[in-house]
Formats: sequence, C-alpha cells, structure tokens
Amino acid sequence: MSLLSLKHVDLNLLITFDALWHERNVTRAARRLNVSQPTVSNALSRLRQAFGDQLFLRSPRGIEPTERCSEIIKDVREALRHIEQALDSGPSFDARDCRREFQIGCADYFDVFILPGLMAEMCEQAPHINLRLRSVDINEGLDLLDSGELDFMMHMEAPAAKRFGVRPVLSEHHVFATRADHPDVKGTPDIETFARLKHVNFSQRGDSESLVDEVLAKLGHRRRVAVTTQHMTTVVHLVKTTDLVASVPSRMAEKMVEEGGFAIYPLPFEITKVPISVYWNRRFELDGAMRWMRDAITRHCETLGPARLPWTETAKKEMATAR
Repeated sequence: MSLLSLKHVDLNLLITFDALWHERNVTRAARRLNVSQPTVSNALSRLRQAFGDQLFLRSPRGIEPTERCSEIIKDVREALRHIEQALDSGPSFDARDCRREFQIGCADYFDVFILPGLMAEMCEQAPHINLRLRSVDINEGLDLLDSGELDFMMHMEAPAAKRFGVRPVLSEHHVFATRADHPDVKGTPDIETFARLKHVNFSQRGDSESLVDEVLAKLGHRRRVAVTTQHMTTVVHLVKTTDLVASVPSRMAEKMVEEGGFAIYPLPFEITKVPISVYWNRRFELDGAMRWMRDAITRHCETLGPARLPWTETAKKEMATAR
C-alpha cells in the first residue's frame, strides 16, 4: 500500500484489523470495538480492497487469517502501537483516562497471587484498562513480545536478547506437597521414596522435565511424572483428590494449607530459589501506558513477602532434629 493510497484509508480500519486478528470472529470483534457487526463486516470489505487480499476466510470456528494477513499483522500492530505511544507518552499521560487492553503471558500463579491486588489498584487508578492473560513458555512468549501480540510476560528468569527489557520482581522456592492423609507419606520422604511416588508436574512448556528433575538427575535419580499440566491450580486439585504428590512454589503451599486437606514438607534435597521476572519489548519503553502497567505489575509482585510455611508437625520435628 503506497503513501498515496494511505491518504484514502481510514486508520480506524487498522484497529478493526487488529480486533479481527485477536478475536477470529466478526461478532466478537464488533463487541470488542463496541460497534455493530455490519460495521465490522463493512470495514473488513474495505480492508480487503486496501490490501488486495481476502485477509480472513470463513472457518467452522469463525474466521482464520490468510497467509498474507499473517505476514502483515506484525507491521499493522506495530504501527498502531507507535500511534498509541505518541498519544500516551510524556508527562500528560493519565491512567484514569487510558483505554487499552494489555496482553500478558503468565502462568496461573500470576492469576492467584498478583492479579487480585493489581485489579484493585486498576479499579481505582485505571478503570478503563483491560487485561488479557495467556499461558506461554519462554520461547513462545519472547516471539509474541517481538510480534506485538504480547505486551508483557512474567516467567522464570532466562537469557533474553538485549531488545527485551527484563526486571526481576520476586523469587520462589519449592516444597513438597501431598494430601493430608496420604497413605505412603507420613513425613519428609527420603530421596528414593520421593522419586518412586507418582508426581503431578507443572510446566508452561507442557513437558515433563523441570528444575526438580534436573536436580534429581545430578543426584542419580529420576522421578515418576504421572501427569504434566500447564495449570498450577490443576496441580493443587490433583494433589488434594488423589495420591499424586507435587513440588510446588512456597506461596502456593501456604495457600494450600490455609485451604486445608494438605501436608507440606521440605524437599529431600537442596534446590536453588527460582527468580521470576517481567519481560517487555524495549521498542515501546516510551509508551506512557506501558510504563504505568509495567510499574503496577512490579509493585504488586514486590509486595509479596516470603511465604509463611505452616509445616506439618512431623516436618517441624524433623527439621528440629536436623538442626
């Protein structure tokens, strides 16, 4: 599309393009934009004419992007982001008036521990900002930050190119969790028993290997991972309702014992704390809304103090004896 043709294109069409890309459904895109469905259908016709491509084709689930659409969406999103950045940059930015939706890549650990406090602040200071959360692994998340399909990612700290901003916000360590009346666990197990038990494992990548498995391998052991899930809340449910056991973050363990029906023990081996960071793309550092959102996420991560682990009586006695 040349500069000459750009003069004849309503830039609001690009906003519609972005909504259609996200929703993959004309009706949902209309709802997202707060306009009628015929308005979005008309805009799609004009977009097809402007780009010389169908862009989206009908499918059983709604609409799917064409190859050409997938090629240009990154440029369209970046153009919209730069326009938003120009409007939101500088000391005049007011979170109360900002109308944006931020895409955040995270595990449901974020949902449980960060989101409630963050939403309370947003209701007061940024009532028109919306959030959309999705589970991603580190490589997928960095790719989506590059393409503009994610604004932020919260993940275990890992190497990232210099074009990404990385801010450490908290750290976690793992403990051992079972249901309270587990028939095979009456105290902190030795490492052989730990490896022999059936485990449920959390992994954003969807694979069965984790930091726990890396440490076990160095010690010459391999655990039985019976279930792998991308949802921490699924881990909690399965531990409570089955004989599966799990290694869980300490803050999650604290919440589990408060709920009741769980037993928490130290792991039978040393494992390092896991640093967790917020990631973003540096090309949007001057965007006032991005700065506000990043700082808000950071504040609520940093308010999380260390877990107050309510060890079971058996674990307390074992730790006292070890000292």
